[in-house]
Amino acid sequence: MSEQTLTLTPEVLSVFEASLEGRVILPESEVYEDARGIWNAAIDRRPALIVCAASARDVAHAVTFARQQGLQIAVRSGGHSPVGFSVCEGGMVIDLSGLRNIEIDPFTRRARIEPGLTWLEVAAAAHPHGLAITSGDVGSVGVGGLLTGGGIGWMVRKEGLTIDQLEAVEMVLASGEIVRASRTEHPDLFWAVRGGGGNFGIVTAFELRMHDGGNILGGVVFFDASQGGAEMLEAYVRHAESAPDGLTTQAVLMAIPPLPFVPQEYHFKPGLAILVCFSGDLEEGERALAPLRTLGTPLADLIGPMPYPAIFALTEEGSARGMRHHTWNGFLNTFDGEVARNLVDAALEVAHPGMMVQLRVLGGQMARVSETETAFPFRNRPYLLMVSNSGPDATTDALRAGATERLWSSVQAQTSGAYLNFLGLGDRLDPAWHYPEATLQRLAAVKGQYDPENVFRNNLNIAPKRNVPELI
Repeated sequence: MSEQTLTLTPEVLSVFEASLEGRVILPESEVYEDARGIWNAAIDRRPALIVCAASARDVAHAVTFARQQGLQIAVRSGGHSPVGFSVCEGGMVIDLSGLRNIEIDPFTRRARIEPGLTWLEVAAAAHPHGLAITSGDVGSVGVGGLLTGGGIGWMVRKEGLTIDQLEAVEMVLASGEIVRASRTEHPDLFWAVRGGGGNFGIVTAFELRMHDGGNILGGVVFFDASQGGAEMLEAYVRHAESAPDGLTTQAVLMAIPPLPFVPQEYHFKPGLAILVCFSGDLEEGERALAPLRTLGTPLADLIGPMPYPAIFALTEEGSARGMRHHTWNGFLNTFDGEVARNLVDAALEVAHPGMMVQLRVLGGQMARVSETETAFPFRNRPYLLMVSNSGPDATTDALRAGATERLWSSVQAQTSGAYLNFLGLGDRLDPAWHYPEATLQRLAAVKGQYDPENVFRNNLNIAPKRNVPELI
């Protein structure tokens, strides 16, 4: 299918826009430059038009129009894709940020959420009911992209992935048809959309189970990584993987920002930050957290009781647009003293503002769900590692990309696959690398059934499996 605009005349565009509840933004619009931008400023693409959808019907119209015009489609919820799946060159961006309805039933503990909301907005709406949905750890991340990619969040060890809370989806297919998929309606599609990304259609509403939220123990404790950093990191891993499921954590090697509660002599020096979220009995949480607060001599300890939505303040800096991000990520098979030393030594060599090494200890409920229940791969991998280097200046892109790659190479041999939602400019975009063979073949069969022409391909693309009749 051609990606050129065949008949995209002003008259055709006018008729198309008149069919929408939302609006169309064209390159000559004064808001176009801002509208085409996404979280990762290193991605600079110019779509032919941006459709700001206001309903599922708008999305269906946009998909049909794009097919008629031979336009590539990119789908944007929050625009946080590090590799830039949420924008395309010369095609159509379908912007879902106008789909913002949320309905919460506190008695059944169910929610219907549209993809244009952010996870901070969802957390804020659920909190008055004492409820939550485990989700990503940056508040400005959109509902749509995170959910179809899996959802490793602040309560992943206790509640599992965000997709594990999913009961049904409303989605627009490549044909323009709007369908509902669940365990009993289009069950193969429902399986695939939970971890298969945007390959199968555009989800316009999610129906989810909710779980307990309320107050948590959350926050961060900072240590000096230049003194015993590898030993602290290894001790962190050993405690985090044996901790109660209520405790979800991540360790971050970084240049310590100039925070007022950190002694000034440590500003911009190599640091180890341990971010924590404990959900459950807070006294039990204090006991579970105690060893993490004494891995070394704390430079600052900001852990305490807080409402669940408040924890997103820890990662508020990650919401900022205008930064150019170079990232690699992968699941670690093992973590021992040698891996810790390699990682810390490499991080210390390139430590500067903008460089971040993030290690998550997984397990718990995430790993208890069967590998075949959803399309999400590598549930049983115990660790997820991401290396990121960001800055505002395009002239340093090559230097930042090179530094990130050198750091990643120190541990790459211990990784396999990657987390779809963290895929960056340095990551391998081959589905065979990210999905087990049986899962990939099943995904290809579902793709062949629901999107045989590969309309939705601006993603970690899975080629549709075509049913070829046997020759007799």
